[in-house]
Amino acid sequence: MKKWINWLKEFSPFLGLSSLYFLFVILVVFLFNYYPSNSAVLAQKINPFVLLIRWDSFHYLNMVSGVSDSLVFFPLYPWLTRIFSLFFSSIFAGFLVSFLSLATALYFLNKLIGEKYNKEIAHRSLALLLLFPTALFFSLIYTESLFFALLVTFFYYIEKKNWLVTAIIGFFACLTRNVGIFLWPVYLVYILRDFYPNWLKKKETWYSLLIPLGLLSYCLYCYLVSGDFFAFINGQEAWSQWHIFLWPGATIVHFFKYYLLTPINESELYNFLRIVIIEGGSFILLLITTIYWIVKKHWPYATFCFLSTLLFSCMYPMTSINRYVAVIFPIFICLALATQKRDWLFYSIMAVFSLFLIFNIYLLSNGFWVG
Repeated sequence: MKKWINWLKEFSPFLGLSSLYFLFVILVVFLFNYYPSNSAVLAQKINPFVLLIRWDSFHYLNMVSGVSDSLVFFPLYPWLTRIFSLFFSSIFAGFLVSFLSLATALYFLNKLIGEKYNKEIAHRSLALLLLFPTALFFSLIYTESLFFALLVTFFYYIEKKNWLVTAIIGFFACLTRNVGIFLWPVYLVYILRDFYPNWLKKKETWYSLLIPLGLLSYCLYCYLVSGDFFAFINGQEAWSQWHIFLWPGATIVHFFKYYLLTPINESELYNFLRIVIIEGGSFILLLITTIYWIVKKHWPYATFCFLSTLLFSCMYPMTSINRYVAVIFPIFICLALATQKRDWLFYSIMAVFSLFLIFNIYLLSNGFWVG
């Protein structure tokens, strides 16, 4: 009992931090959406939480209510939300799952970075992460917070060499997002580092098969439902007028063709800024981080970042990359290390991130696409 009480004391600050973050998002929604000239207009305003239910959130809520929805969306997040919806409304349950997942992720990320580096790097990494322009999705009915929690706990427990727990977490990560499969090669990097050349004889190596089993299980489910093992990939083709996947070289050519040759008045300024500045900038940030961890020979981080970079470089347009990179925490460790002795740079990055974060909350609450 005493052990659990001590753990709760250690965990409670991150529950508080997660609460403050949710309140911050709601406050921004209030500031931009509740400014009537008379009380009659205020009375017509809808619940501020409803203003945060956008885009994919509707699909997840449909899955929670049992309505058949697209197989593009992986099941673990709506499953957990459905469990909580036994006691609360489905909307509140969705926000609650995101809230608890964010608190868990911040708790383990602080421990992971603090033990590997120091508290200053840990605190800077968390600050940069929470102010990242698309970190607002951690507060929404999206999979970001849950996958983030699974990703961080995966790295935390594998650093502790708790192999079976790590493999189980990897299994659930694959039921949350398809990129959870990237944790399998990361696991094997740790295995080779610790057990080479006798790695095939170790039971810890065979635990790793639990990770792809998560994705294979969902593939089998897709086949039983639709007759297509890869319905979660093929189902995305109807959402874009371009091909979903291209060779990396072709993607780069298309990107720079758009950047250099497309007049802004044809593509509209908003789309130009979103595709070139925001999504392109997020990809470049991930690419730089990947190179950094390769140079530092931190192969687990380098492997995960490289696979993510390779995947995103095959996507055109790079839709939602700015949202996907928010969970890739090695990016923020890299930024924290780079600004450790440059306070001016750290606070400058925080200021820029904060402005874009507030702007994104405004856009999303008004129905615009932000990631």
